[in-house]
Parts: sequence; C-alpha cells; structure tokens
Amino acid sequence: MARDADVTRQRIMKAALEEFSGKGRAGARVESIARQAGVSVRMLYVHFGSKDGLYETVLREHIARRTEELSDISVPLTDFIPRHFTGLRQNETFVRLAMWEGLASSGAQPPRSEEERSLRYSEILSYLITRQAAGDLDPSLDTEMTLLAVIALASFPSAFGQLVHMATGLRADDPVFIERYETFLRGLANRLAPPAPPDQG
Repeated sequence: MARDADVTRQRIMKAALEEFSGKGRAGARVESIARQAGVSVRMLYVHFGSKDGLYETVLREHIARRTEELSDISVPLTDFIPRHFTGLRQNETFVRLAMWEGLASSGAQPPRSEEERSLRYSEILSYLITRQAAGDLDPSLDTEMTLLAVIALASFPSAFGQLVHMATGLRADDPVFIERYETFLRGLANRLAPPAPPDQG
C-alpha cells in the first residue's frame, strides 16, 4: 500500500510539474493535473491538501535536486559557471517555474520556500567569496552582483531560446551552440580573475 501511494504521489508530481511550468501556479488547473496523472481530484487533495500544497512540494523537490546537482563547490570558477549552465539546461522546467513566479510576483507576498532557496544562494555566494580569497575572482568585484551574473548567464539560454536563435541563428539546444556557450563561459570565468601584476623585470 505504501509503495502504491508513493507511485501515485510521483505521478501527481510529474503531472503537476508539467502543468505548473507550462501555465504558472495561477494558471494551473487541479483537474488537468489529476487527469494527466490518472487519478481523481479527491486523491490529489488526499496526498497534497491543496493546489498550493502541491505547488510547494514540487518547488521543494526541485530545490533539493538543484542543490544535489551543485553540491560540489570545491571546483574552480572556470568549471563552476559552465556546470551551473549545464544543470539548468538539463532542468529547464525549474527555469520556467522561476520565470512564472517572477511574472506573477507583486512584491506583497514572499516567494514560496524563500528561506530554503535563499540558503542555497548563500552557499553559492560563500563559494564565490572563497574563490575570491583564493585569487580566482578579482577582489574589486561585488560578489553578490557576481552571483546574479552567474545566475543570469546560466539561465538565459533556457529562458530565452528565441533570443539565442535570433542572435546566433542556432537553437539553444543545438550541440554547436552549447559547446560554444560553455567555451565562452570558461573564457569569461578566466577573465574574472585579478589582473596579473606588472612585470618588475
């Protein structure tokens, strides 16, 4: 019975992820999620209580997955930034969820799971501070603004594939574009290091 319940929950969450990422929290319909999952609306409420409860659970699972994907913060900056891009490219539903959340945000209510998500970004910020202390990041750079730049660079192709195509003639999922973009990110990370001291000889 417990296994059946777990399978049902996973089916509901998979359907909910598609619905929420495609339509946003406000536009998503419980009836559509239940139909895609092959369960009754009543069963959905039994497992998650409400649409908001389901949305919260989906968001939390994706936060946990992203945290696991980026848990190793001992790598050089030249590897970390491209890997951040790869992680988001392989989980574009997370990007779409964040975009819907941003579009729907009025500033009156805090984002869902804000504390847990802020903790994740604090970990990345600590990583950047560590890399700065190690000499990989120019000390004149604001680490919080660098964090925003990393997020923007990593998520842009997944969020704005149409702009990628207009600017380059390539699709965001084209292996040629991906290779070029990863090469660019590594080169950019190299240029974030402090300038070499002038030759005293």
